[in-house]
Amino acid sequence: SLHKMPAAGNIYIQDNGTIRKMNNADIIDQFKLSDTSDIIDVGHLNAFLEEQTFTKEQKIFSMLATALKYSNKMTPYLMANTFHADDVRKAFTQGIQLIKDFEGKQEDYVSIITVNTLSPLCYDHDPLEKMIIGCEQNQPIWITPCAMPMLTAPPSVMSMLAMTNAEVVAGLTLSQLLRPGISAIYGNTSASTNLRTIQLSIGAPETVLVAYATKGLAEFYGLPCRTGGGLSDAKDFDHQSGVESMMLIQGSVDARPDVIFHACGTIGSFNVVSFEKFLLDEDTYRMTERLLRGIDCSSEKECFEMIAKVGPRGSFLHGRTPKMYREEFFTPLYFNKEDPNQWQSQGSKSLRSVAQQAVAERINSYVAPDISKEQQQLLALYLPADYQNSI
Repeated sequence: SLHKMPAAGNIYIQDNGTIRKMNNADIIDQFKLSDTSDIIDVGHLNAFLEEQTFTKEQKIFSMLATALKYSNKMTPYLMANTFHADDVRKAFTQGIQLIKDFEGKQEDYVSIITVNTLSPLCYDHDPLEKMIIGCEQNQPIWITPCAMPMLTAPPSVMSMLAMTNAEVVAGLTLSQLLRPGISAIYGNTSASTNLRTIQLSIGAPETVLVAYATKGLAEFYGLPCRTGGGLSDAKDFDHQSGVESMMLIQGSVDARPDVIFHACGTIGSFNVVSFEKFLLDEDTYRMTERLLRGIDCSSEKECFEMIAKVGPRGSFLHGRTPKMYREEFFTPLYFNKEDPNQWQSQGSKSLRSVAQQAVAERINSYVAPDISKEQQQLLALYLPADYQNSI
């Protein structure tokens, strides 16, 4: 189904050539950028980082409540922030119930429980607790390893895939023992390792190979899957970020997983977001979809009568741009395709400046959804004061 989620989990932002820690305003802007995207179809809100004025309940449920109130898109990956909870089980269960009450659906699926393995061959306490609660609440389970070869995985792609497959299957087996027939998503976002710095390297060709293998394994088990993304290890909105993201996006779209997490905007090995790259990643998905669609050789596209009518040394340029051209040829939104002299005479705008202007316009275009008074009252306790009425 190729659902796409935005960059998430990052606590840093690339801001005009400088990496800095995000503030709450940045987190809201990142949310708005995703909510107004025609490529991203799954809403998500990062955890707030400035929580000094939050109550204990708001520290646990503010991310969940704010996303429920302000997202115009489906938000199936919402969970309570149990880092602040004294009782993980109680807080996590309460979070699922809050979503059920808001949606008015007590028996349906309302949240997909994300569980990361702890490579090699292990699960930590809290993820297992969340899996158990998810099965008790009849909510589907999403299991994803992120192994690093030579650190948390063996030194070959095949052995890393075999090991992480064992981790996922162990988790799937447990989920079926807890609740036979519970729905599940097969995931894997393992990548490469930069052994010079001992850092995860997601902008690597091996990450694409993992995406293809993950889709193949998921099909073998008859399960939907999550893998891939618009990933890059670059630290700026630069050539490296473009090359690595194009490679990962093309491989991801070609593999056709059901969920692509970190689909747009990710740099710095998951730790940093670039709003400018977010918009360019969107265009990369459009470009990639066109590339993989191939050449349409149907009789409609032969245009023999048009060729005969125009004849030798004629021109096909007349009237409005035909629908066929718009369908056949990709037009980027932000790349510079002008004549060099025109570009210079119009101010020599860099791609970064063009993207920055587009980012501001997109964020300003956000419009909040309407919710009922009952839904508003349900969330009021958990919404920080700054976001009670608007964001």
